[in-house]
Amino acid sequence: MEASERRVAVVGDGERTSDLRDAVRDAGGILAGPAGANVGANGDAEAKTVGDDGPETALLVAVGDEAIRDAVVESSDSTVVPVAERRLAFDRDGAVDVLRRLLGESGGADAVRRVSHPVLAVDDGREQSARAAFDVAVVTDEPARISEFAVGFPRGWDESVRADGVVAATPLGSDGYANAADAPLVEPGGGISVAPIAPFSIRTDAWIAGDGVRLTVERESEPIGLVVDGERRGTVEPHRPIEIETVDRVAFAVPGGPRERADRKHSNNS
Repeated sequence: MEASERRVAVVGDGERTSDLRDAVRDAGGILAGPAGANVGANGDAEAKTVGDDGPETALLVAVGDEAIRDAVVESSDSTVVPVAERRLAFDRDGAVDVLRRLLGESGGADAVRRVSHPVLAVDDGREQSARAAFDVAVVTDEPARISEFAVGFPRGWDESVRADGVVAATPLGSDGYANAADAPLVEPGGGISVAPIAPFSIRTDAWIAGDGVRLTVERESEPIGLVVDGERRGTVEPHRPIEIETVDRVAFAVPGGPRERADRKHSNNS
């Protein structure tokens, strides 16, 4: 294995980050800072950094939602190993195991499931668009203040809903706020999960869009906020569509590789 294939950055806060840096060292990996800085024995980035012609970081271990989001929205060139309490992320022990396999000399990397995760651009018609890793919502500023929204799909089909808002989520974010709003869980490559938030009707639809969706406020009565990955980004103007589309993709290692499935099957039969 080339030295550049052993370069691993571990970013995020907390005890898990320190544990995973130790796991990289134990597996023979070369620790690097997120910008390519070498990391010393104490875990701090050294003064010397790798220039544009230096070796690239092969793996980026992102610990926690904030670190994962940064890796996605910045379109990391490294394979991201997400560590968080999410369906498509590893817990601490799972991350240690996958690092051992990815850094192993015996081809264990073949047993790691790799997927491509979308980076969403969110354009509200203003000068600067936002990027999202998990979800995008248009929602009334006050709870239980129903408004009307249009949900537009790339093939020209539109739906209209009365609700507190609408949420659209990536596969990584589909188990969070979107799932609480009864949006479907989506596997990598499966599209964008979309659902109304607290709909007025007890019978309503949820959808899976392809690589994009358009959300529009159709009533002018209630102030509507634009929320990207849990952060409010301003007010949505009525009749001005919010365009959400996949603009890039990031390589992810995720739970569920052949070895893990075999271990789970053995465990269930014991």
